[in-house]
Amino acid sequence: MAQGRETPRRDAGRSGLPRREGKREGGGRILLVPSVAKGNGSGHLVRCLSLARELGQGAAVFVPAAKAETSWSAAELSLAYSRELSEVEILSSLNDAAAWDLVVLDRRATSREELAFWERLGPVLAIDEGGEARESAHYLVDILPRAPRRGASAAIPANKSSLGFLELPRNRREPPSSFVKVLVSFGGEDPAGLSLSLARELVADGLVAPADMTIVTGALRRGAPPVGLEGVTVLGPVQNLKEHLSRYDLVLTQFGLTAFEAAWAGCGVILLNPSPYHRALSLAAGFPEVGVGKPDLDALGAFLRSPAEVLARTAALAPEGSESLADYLASLAPAGPASCPACGSGLRRALYRDEGKSFFRCGSCGMLYLSRFSPGRESPYHEAYFFEEYRRQYGRTYLEDWPQLQALALLRLEIAEELAARSLGRSRGLSVLDVGCAYGPFLSLARERGHEPYGLDAAPEAAAYVKRELGIPAVAGDFLDPATAAAFGGPFDLVTMWYVIEHFDELDRALRNAASLLREGGVFAFSTPSGEGASARFDRKGFFERSPADHFTIWEPSRVRGILKAYGFRLERIRVTGHHPERLPHVRGLAARPGLAGALGRALGLLASRLFGLGDTFEAYAVREGAGPGAERGPSRRPGRPRSRA
Repeated sequence: MAQGRETPRRDAGRSGLPRREGKREGGGRILLVPSVAKGNGSGHLVRCLSLARELGQGAAVFVPAAKAETSWSAAELSLAYSRELSEVEILSSLNDAAAWDLVVLDRRATSREELAFWERLGPVLAIDEGGEARESAHYLVDILPRAPRRGASAAIPANKSSLGFLELPRNRREPPSSFVKVLVSFGGEDPAGLSLSLARELVADGLVAPADMTIVTGALRRGAPPVGLEGVTVLGPVQNLKEHLSRYDLVLTQFGLTAFEAAWAGCGVILLNPSPYHRALSLAAGFPEVGVGKPDLDALGAFLRSPAEVLARTAALAPEGSESLADYLASLAPAGPASCPACGSGLRRALYRDEGKSFFRCGSCGMLYLSRFSPGRESPYHEAYFFEEYRRQYGRTYLEDWPQLQALALLRLEIAEELAARSLGRSRGLSVLDVGCAYGPFLSLARERGHEPYGLDAAPEAAAYVKRELGIPAVAGDFLDPATAAAFGGPFDLVTMWYVIEHFDELDRALRNAASLLREGGVFAFSTPSGEGASARFDRKGFFERSPADHFTIWEPSRVRGILKAYGFRLERIRVTGHHPERLPHVRGLAARPGLAGALGRALGLLASRLFGLGDTFEAYAVREGAGPGAERGPSRRPGRPRSRA
């Protein structure tokens, strides 16, 4: 690992979220959790059953066996959806010990407490989530457009938004010139009874002839047969309703799947919504709508007399094309911590989302951390990284960069020696473990200054070079592996991690290991990119977007003290580095000018960056005060030869 650069390095730890590589081919386990609450309609269940069929082996749908007062029982659902339920694996109870590759919530609104339960089973993806889980689900997919939101997460879009994920009808029609044939359908449940009440209003006011109207009642609808609708065609549940929509000129429904399916099929669409929530979604999307509960008949009449306007608005809402949601779910490769990697808290708030990742702030300790859903370079630090790739990035190979790396190492060693002199009573002869030692510039300088160095690196070629060419004990392996971490025994006087700590997805284990390897009074030092530097402060979105896929934590200087204290460390010094005047918005233009003006701009920017701690990287130096959390310490002994190799 390069000792002084600020670029991505390695996936040094193991994942808290189960890792899945590439597209699922029957071997992954995906749990689909639809809403079966009364009043939420049947679309959630129908979508999950369809997804389970497409995903095939390994996918299951959870339908609780016990009937709750506010939800449909498995027995009731089996009567309404017997064929669909028979085609997929249905679970009526869950084993908390079972791990799922992905838990997909299609529940309309999920509370934080409910989310905490589901994420014990696996990484959580929420579809069209409108509850508290929107801020903290590991991944969000929006299929239907969202109403404007208020609050901290209002400006944070879903990881993926696409109307194309709808199961769109194959049958389509040319737009009608007038509205003659009318379909009325308000979903599989229609708890507000809108289908029949709206139909009666249309017939009573002469807006639609009874012979031209069809009502589709849902599979879960309860109530008496319709009265006063003589001449109207009333159908029970219609199998695959979306393929029949193209037979109608106009579809009257509520905001939901049918509205968009009808728009795609080429029909006119007018919405009557069962709640203000549905109306807000309708208005945000742009559908023609006639109110909540009881229709505004004047507005409805005006729409019926203006088919061109309705059709134009409806056509604009049709998806551009179709995408497979099942294929998309199968392609996701979750990695990274399921909860805060520092304190373990499940309280979090999303700060950034895109198709490959989500960044969260822990609601307990404040740590910024990554949940990744795209495949990453799990072992990028092969020999070529230090030569061809390093040259492309810095203009020279790692070994050619040796003088600069040792100059950086000297500054770091001087600070560590100063702290060791105060806490241990000596500044020479320190036992030093450099985690992520790369080809050993820090270790080499430590030996020159009279210390006893040991190296650990994930790259076998680097560790072999340190042993062979520098004659310094080194092993290759994972620092999170207890055998590797303790390969040299201990305790040590100094443990260092230069641009390594951000790569641990199990940060808690990494910090515990560091504490257990240090003697009391020993120094722990690390460098890492800063979440409070110029890039993070003035281009937050770009900062998260560019953050490497193997940086599972983003450290901020203002929060280091509290995080390290929990592991028995006392922060002694923060050194802000990586100053880039051209990244400061107020001096960027001046710094880019040629000649004296540009030089003055860069000098002022550098001064401001140092004065306000706006460097994009920083170093932290701490002293171990106690045994550290969970550390079981045996008799102190000097480091010796490696006891094991990874």
